[in-house]
Amino acid sequence: MNFFIEKRLTILFFITGLQLLAIHVSAQVLKKNLNAVRTDERIIIDGKLSEDLWHTAGKATDFIQFIPNPGSNSRQKTEVAVLYDNDAVYIGAMLYDTPDSILRQLSARDEYETNTDAFGIIIDTYFDKQNAYSFFVTAAGVQADAKAKLDDFDMTWNAAWYSATTISNKGWSIEMKIPYSAIRFSKLSEQKWGINFMRIIRRHRERSYWNDVKPQTQGIVNQSGMLTGIIDIKSPIRLAFLPYVSGYGENYNGANANSYNGGVDIKYGLSKSFTLDMTLVPDFGQTRFDNKVLNLSPIEVRYNERRYFFTEGTDLFNKNDLFYTRRVGMPVNYNKVVTNLDSNEIIKSNPATTKLYNATKISGRTKGNLGIGFFNATSTPANAIIIDTLTSKERSLLTAPLTNYNVMVFDQAIKNNSYISFINTNVYRQVGSYNANASALLFKFANKSNQYAVDGSVDMTRLYYTSSPYVGFRYFFRLAKISGNYLCELKTKSISDKFNPNDLGYLDRNNISYYIVNQEYNTYVPFWKIYKFHVDLGIDYYRVFNPNVFQRFNIDGSAFVLSKGFNMFGIYWGFQPFQINDYYEPRTAGRFYLYPENYSLSAYISTDYRKKLALDVEVSGQWFNERNRNTSFISFAPRYRFSNRFSVIYSIDNEYKTDDVGFVANVNDSIYLGVRNLNTVTNSLQASYIFTNRMSLKLDARHYWSQAIYSNYVFLNNEGGQQKTSYSTNHNINFNTFNIFLSFVWQFRPGSEMSVVYQNNIYSGTDKIIYNYSNNFDNMFRSPQSNSLSVKIVYFLDYLTLARGLVQ
Repeated sequence: MNFFIEKRLTILFFITGLQLLAIHVSAQVLKKNLNAVRTDERIIIDGKLSEDLWHTAGKATDFIQFIPNPGSNSRQKTEVAVLYDNDAVYIGAMLYDTPDSILRQLSARDEYETNTDAFGIIIDTYFDKQNAYSFFVTAAGVQADAKAKLDDFDMTWNAAWYSATTISNKGWSIEMKIPYSAIRFSKLSEQKWGINFMRIIRRHRERSYWNDVKPQTQGIVNQSGMLTGIIDIKSPIRLAFLPYVSGYGENYNGANANSYNGGVDIKYGLSKSFTLDMTLVPDFGQTRFDNKVLNLSPIEVRYNERRYFFTEGTDLFNKNDLFYTRRVGMPVNYNKVVTNLDSNEIIKSNPATTKLYNATKISGRTKGNLGIGFFNATSTPANAIIIDTLTSKERSLLTAPLTNYNVMVFDQAIKNNSYISFINTNVYRQVGSYNANASALLFKFANKSNQYAVDGSVDMTRLYYTSSPYVGFRYFFRLAKISGNYLCELKTKSISDKFNPNDLGYLDRNNISYYIVNQEYNTYVPFWKIYKFHVDLGIDYYRVFNPNVFQRFNIDGSAFVLSKGFNMFGIYWGFQPFQINDYYEPRTAGRFYLYPENYSLSAYISTDYRKKLALDVEVSGQWFNERNRNTSFISFAPRYRFSNRFSVIYSIDNEYKTDDVGFVANVNDSIYLGVRNLNTVTNSLQASYIFTNRMSLKLDARHYWSQAIYSNYVFLNNEGGQQKTSYSTNHNINFNTFNIFLSFVWQFRPGSEMSVVYQNNIYSGTDKIIYNYSNNFDNMFRSPQSNSLSVKIVYFLDYLTLARGLVQ
């Protein structure tokens, strides 16, 4: 079987290689140019374009559609001018339209792609055609900003800038003021920036750009035009303070607790190109609870980072998943507390996170387009408290010593949207544990027309349990056609059994090697009743790294159609024709479980979000060559927009697994698996009421109910097969989690906000199965629950504003 697969894969890889090396024509795209005009006149940001210079300055016009008709002229006329002075760059835009046709749904900050018209600017201040700042404003006046890398927009980045919009009989107009303190640029006396302007006309689902952005070409930043004329500007002293005060009240299972905190975040421009971000006595009390799930697999669940300091401006550090910020402040021995209990002991407390003394980021990019990033944080020690039920005595167990986390990144951008990067992470623990170090070298080289690329990486991890490190490695290589209607890639990766970056990074599994071929075809020009069509096919061949044996082979694909009415229909399918040697499920080195052959099919629809009522529906199934084993899934998610201020999204999902098989116990090296039915129901409700473009109220509620009901148990033999056994321990699980997150946010000035947050959180788990949903819901609310109310005020203080105030 292995020879059969490898022989045909060799032929397939050879054919794909020929496709990638096919002759192509490099087309030079003529970029548009706009000249900025210096002004000595004070520009009032009111959205009215009343200053004379707006009318005499050169205009960016003739926008070209990106969607729905790429290459065609925009349906509406747009004019944009750029002014500047010693403090800021100003953008003024007149977006012609019929006033009654302009959509302007209100939303929270950074949510500009709702049912609203919008305008945006992309500024590549170093003109490296890879990195840029983006600023967007909706017709309702809502701001959004991001850092961009080619076509990836990091919406967690926030800056303090100014904007205003006005609707008139001509359409709507906008003025933006972007202070130089919000961006970084070179020391050159004459700046040359990449620039592009974007307009969204929501009723047509149209997105157009000033400089043509072709959807079949990879990247958006690299398809920008050019801004010239900005002369003799200087980067100001970029120093800002964000002091905060906060108060918390919490009730857990009848016990009340109150606390008050204060601290400060500091942003300081070390030079024109580099910025230091520091948080002193950080406060993460308003961080949302995770959407916990019942995880019976050997794979760690990856949760999103919700702490603001670790989400804002960390794009430079996101290399090869070696920096998973949730590790910062995570006790290294948290999961080992249970194994250290005596028979008469229970856990009183075991903190899942530790407090931080401080955290610091330094990042920037030199005039030679070398990005440099440095991150450092120090967390406090943490202890679990254990109680002896016989004597009532307590003892503490160290779960996290004083720990320092460090990350260094070098990212050299080179021509043709290519790069060479290096990242190193280090975790140093003071006592009672081990230290860890991880490094990676990454590269991407694309040809001049951005049609073809090779990219890859080499990683190494070292764990210092003793003086001799525990060393693991990983490598990745890909050859791909990255632009055009037809795309394809050939990639391979190998991860050794000793590779482990999880002290500061994230890796779901090691000890694996694979070879993958993916091909896809996309249409971008509408035809018949279809706006867009996509189809793809993938072939995957996996081997275990140690021992070097076959792991799995699968073929999968998908297709979707987007109609001209903007309704989407899609399907996914997969086929694994051979048994899988699963070396993960047994949770024991060298042992494997023969996972059965299977196939899967799913379909979904998503209706037009421009309508007040829209709907997302998905159904899927997976069928196995084992007993009556199968999986079914259905999701139903309607959304309704009551007005431009109030909208609601409800979702219910149900996944049911019949005769699923999974690990339950290892008793004296005898591994037992359980045959079980798994039923998971998830209900969620999201609602938002937007008072103004700076004030919002949002609700996020979720109930997750999952059951594992075991029918019998089997013994796993050395050949990966299943045998009957007398093992009969009860492993049934009835698991619930219920969360409410209600937040009021008021951005009372740029960079400053007040937030009021209420959170409710319930976790419950038992081996007693409750079959009725209503009874289960009632029983869940008898469990201990946490209720908290918090108020936090953050005030943005800019050094230049303070200095001018003192002088005056």
